[in-house]
Amino acid sequence: MLRDTLIDRDLFEKIQEKVLEKEGYGENIELKKKMLEKSALKRLRKKRSIKKYSGIKKEDLKEIIEFAGMISLEIFGGPSDFEIAAAHPEWCSHCGTCCKESSPIFIHKDELGILLRFNPDLKYEIVDNDEYPGHFRFKEDLPCKFHGAKRCKIYDSRPHVCRSYPLILMGNDDRHYYVLDLYHKCDYALNLLLEKSMILFDEAVSHI
Repeated sequence: MLRDTLIDRDLFEKIQEKVLEKEGYGENIELKKKMLEKSALKRLRKKRSIKKYSGIKKEDLKEIIEFAGMISLEIFGGPSDFEIAAAHPEWCSHCGTCCKESSPIFIHKDELGILLRFNPDLKYEIVDNDEYPGHFRFKEDLPCKFHGAKRCKIYDSRPHVCRSYPLILMGNDDRHYYVLDLYHKCDYALNLLLEKSMILFDEAVSHI
């Protein structure tokens, strides 16, 4: 299989198990993942034709996309998910889906001062974050009340969690990492997954 040219099968299964432990299980998570991978597959087949490669099948592309959604290209000496996303702000269609459907909106303790300095009235809209003691969250965020008709009302000082979407910061202050929110409605997430898949595909076929 094409993915096997990039990573040992046993190692892949161990990584897959670790990812599932971190992200959790559930029908909703699995459904979102499959829908995004389906959209990415449709685009990848247009970007990378498999007809000129003997033995490569549609299933190989599916495995490459699944792998791209699991890992950072940093393990191959490539750019991080954050670096790729930051280089392509044009991928965001400003549809506002993340503002309407994301919850809770996490506010780090170190950014609270800046947020309130530019938006003093927000002190009435911010509460303690029970899930992450010492940090904060918006009182109402489903949908986020600061998402206006055209764009965020506090866009220039919005929290980091909003700036980094579709990458979600996980972990704690001592050890943290980004994971890609596998959300099929987000063009940013889809394009990031597609870009990683193309890079992995090109690397894999170079070993054939």
